Amino acid sequence: MATTQHKAATTTTADWLTPMEMRTLEAICEALAPAMPPPEGETDPHGLYARSMRELPVARLIAETLAEDTPETRKDFKKLLDTLNNPLVGMVLAGRPQGFAQMSLAARETALRKMSTHSRGDLRQGFQAVKRLALFLFYAAPGEDGLNPNWPALGYERPPFPPTPEAAPKRIHPLPVTGDLALTADAVIVGSGAGGGVMAAQLTEAGKDVVILEKGGYYSESDFSGLEAEMTPALYLRRGMLSTADLGMIVLAGSALGGGTLVNWSTSLRTPLDVLEEWERQHGLSGITADDYTRGFAFAEQRLGINTDDSAPNPNNAALKRGCEALGYEWKPIPRNASGCEQRCGACGYGCQFGRKQSTMLTFLQDASERGARFVVRCQVERVLTEAGRAVGVEGWAPDDVTGARRKVIVRAPVVIVAGGSVESPALLLRSGLTNPNIGRHLRLHPVSGMAGLYAEPIEPWKGSLQTVYSPHFAHLQGNYGVRFEVMPAHPGLMGLLTPWANAQSHKQLMSQLGHMATYIVLTRDTGEGQITLDRHGNPVIHYWPNETDRQHLIRGLQEVTRIIFAGGGIGAVSLHTPPLLLTAEGRKPGAVSPPQLDRYLGEIAQRGIVVNRVGMGTAHQMGTCRLGADAKTSVADPYGQTHEVRGLYIADASGFPTASGVNPMLSTMALAYRVAQRVKSDLS
Repeated sequence: MATTQHKAATTTTADWLTPMEMRTLEAICEALAPAMPPPEGETDPHGLYARSMRELPVARLIAETLAEDTPETRKDFKKLLDTLNNPLVGMVLAGRPQGFAQMSLAARETALRKMSTHSRGDLRQGFQAVKRLALFLFYAAPGEDGLNPNWPALGYERPPFPPTPEAAPKRIHPLPVTGDLALTADAVIVGSGAGGGVMAAQLTEAGKDVVILEKGGYYSESDFSGLEAEMTPALYLRRGMLSTADLGMIVLAGSALGGGTLVNWSTSLRTPLDVLEEWERQHGLSGITADDYTRGFAFAEQRLGINTDDSAPNPNNAALKRGCEALGYEWKPIPRNASGCEQRCGACGYGCQFGRKQSTMLTFLQDASERGARFVVRCQVERVLTEAGRAVGVEGWAPDDVTGARRKVIVRAPVVIVAGGSVESPALLLRSGLTNPNIGRHLRLHPVSGMAGLYAEPIEPWKGSLQTVYSPHFAHLQGNYGVRFEVMPAHPGLMGLLTPWANAQSHKQLMSQLGHMATYIVLTRDTGEGQITLDRHGNPVIHYWPNETDRQHLIRGLQEVTRIIFAGGGIGAVSLHTPPLLLTAEGRKPGAVSPPQLDRYLGEIAQRGIVVNRVGMGTAHQMGTCRLGADAKTSVADPYGQTHEVRGLYIADASGFPTASGVNPMLSTMALAYRVAQRVKSDLS
């Protein structure tokens, strides 16, 4: 999700919408969050209930944000607004032949409520398309004073200000783009995240001339304001609006120098041994359970300073630990690539302004830069160049630093390393004309849903070290497949879009309790698969929904998290279903839920199930779309990363995973890239 107020964003305009479409959008926004009296028995000291979304320029910000999205997205959004302005649709949704902009506020709320749960998937999708972005902006977009007027009602305080550029100068110096660029190198790396960073460090250490091309921009400590609405569009792919084609799952993927390592939550777990054994046995990745492969883990862990010394739980993580201990469920501290955090922030999903999280930007890329590696940022790589079945470079473009005009970028190199992530890497291969039928297939996403636990004491889930505790207790529900429990940071914008909307008042009421919520996630090692395809403009499109097995695992996970909430002293639980399922402890006493009450609630979770756009779903882990394997019939690249189809073209990111890693994939990606790097160094010697 995004707004256009970040200082590095380009100027956008809302005039791609007609005046009628804009009026319809404004009418939808007002119905999602109108002015109203507070619920009976409550007061409104900070004006949350009295504040209408019309008072904030949310509709305009939505239009400006979407102006930078793909042509297909804008076309679909205009179609949605035109549909809602059709009197026949008004008759279906609100019982009156009026366009949305002409309806009363009460009729609009009725129409939105019907859309949110309608049997037609396109109507539920349309509801989510507006609801998520509008409520993100309502709770996240800063005003001229840098503050959002809703924050006091949530107990949320502005994150710390970043250091000045003088106090924290940039240490990497990308090549200036003031005309077309034509470069030569020993190797060109597309992408700078976990895989690309390791490749750059390894190859430059071996004395190779390396060029790194990054789709996103270059931001460092002095840029990281911690504000969701500013940093999300700057640091995430598609400005934070990436999702599956049907909007069923929100997809978070880093897009800046440092990739996902710049915005991830510092969780640093090795690939479980049983998963490595599966990859070796079933996919022919020989040797990945041996010492040669585990050296890649050790290499990454040493350079990133991974430790558990700084894994003391904040109240959000402590709630998970407390509930697991009460039930006898296994829990473990999370090793992290950060130290000295001192629970002072909580905004590391938007870049670490203190320089404590050791992203590839601060480690491997910095090492490569000091050895002479060259960088081009904001560079869209369109295709791999090949001659006689061999890679000879890449071609793309980057905006001119002064004028913004597109400048051609061509890098000639005998080795091309694709490390753009599991969404962009297959898209690049498809645009390049490769025909291996596995490209884009076998997508795994670790589908996630979640629960909010309500507690009498403050939790402030936006403060402190984001993830320090996890539970693998149910990781083997079916062989190597199951669920793990973690928590997530809960900033106002993210929670605004995730919190289910049953009506305007209940949404505001839930949001007003944010400071007392612990936010749990159920992370599923998926057995099912999805696919990446291209739209007619060459942009990647994500097709994915969890299969029956994975949906059942998610349901079991949500049920067990409910038990954890109340066993740990929770006074309420809220699911992400639309409308939400709520269970409140008797007399709001910690843990005071009877077995029959709990059983009924768990049964309701199972009955609701996992239905597209009727339960909040997301992913921050994309894997497997260019997978490695011994058999060219079932994989894209060989066990050491070279594509079966083109010599000198290598895969070195999570798209190379044969299946899901089962854990947060940063270290898994780095170990795979380390293995690929040894092969590339040998080929270049």
